[in-house]
Parts: sequence; structure tokens; C-alpha cells
Amino acid sequence: MRHPSGWGLVEALAALSLLSLGILGLLWVQGKSMQMWRSQQANEHAAWLAQDMAERVRANRTRMNAYQLAWGQKPMAVDCSARPCSTLEWAMSDLAAWTQEVQIRMPGAQTQVWVSPSDSQHLGIALAWREGGTVVADQGALAAGLSCPAQHACYFLHVRP
Repeated sequence: MRHPSGWGLVEALAALSLLSLGILGLLWVQGKSMQMWRSQQANEHAAWLAQDMAERVRANRTRMNAYQLAWGQKPMAVDCSARPCSTLEWAMSDLAAWTQEVQIRMPGAQTQVWVSPSDSQHLGIALAWREGGTVVADQGALAAGLSCPAQHACYFLHVRP
């Protein structure tokens, strides 16, 4: 009886091909889960930082109007650790310390803080960061009056301190 030669090799190559496809699929899933983890971590940092700013404003609510930043604006640094400061200087010190903390936790992130034009007791806090170079913010999906820098993910918090 004659055995067909070469079929064992073909079967081994087919099995190896299937195994390779399975491993590639697992690597793809791993990459996607890492991307989602980074996105979630950035959202957690943004939520914590926005809440931190809200608490700073609550502690100095008489100067709520001093806590305003436009996208990309750098606040003037005021050092209140060495001397007594007015409430306005304290607000400026808070903004400078907060934006520095934002850059430590989320390098390259942008911030925006504003008082609502229709309600002077309503404060908005926003953080924007790049997420993997993809367009993540849909300007059409934002509420009227809100904006997010192009190709950034944004986190918005609205509070009444």
C-alpha cells in the first residue's frame, strides 16, 4: 500500500496558519483593550481634576468670576504660600496651581473655566486632551455654547459652587 506523500506537511501548514490567525486576533483584542484602558484613565483624571477645580472655587466663591480661563490660556502665577493674599490673588494662585497639576497628570491637556453668561452662579470646567491621534469630539453633539478643540476628547463639568 502506498501512502500519499506530503499531506502531513500540508495539514501542519494549515494548522499553523489557523494558529497564527488566532494569535493575531488575540493581539488585536489586547491592543484595543489597552486603548480603552488609556481612554478610561484619561477620563478618570479629567473628572478628578475638574472636581478639584470645583472645590477650589467653592472655597473662594466670593471671587468665582476670577476663576476663568479660555482654551490654551496660561494663568498668571501668584505665590500665596509666603505672604497673605487677597481673595483675587488666591483665585489666581488656584488657577496656576490647578493648570500645573493638569499638565502633570495629563501632559498636553488644555483647560477652560467659565462662568455662565445666563447664570452668574453656574460655573463650567472643561478639559481637553488628545486620544491616540483620532478625532473623538463631535462638535455637533455638544450643547449650545460648548466647544471642544479639534481632534480632542473633552470632559465637561457644570457646578453651582
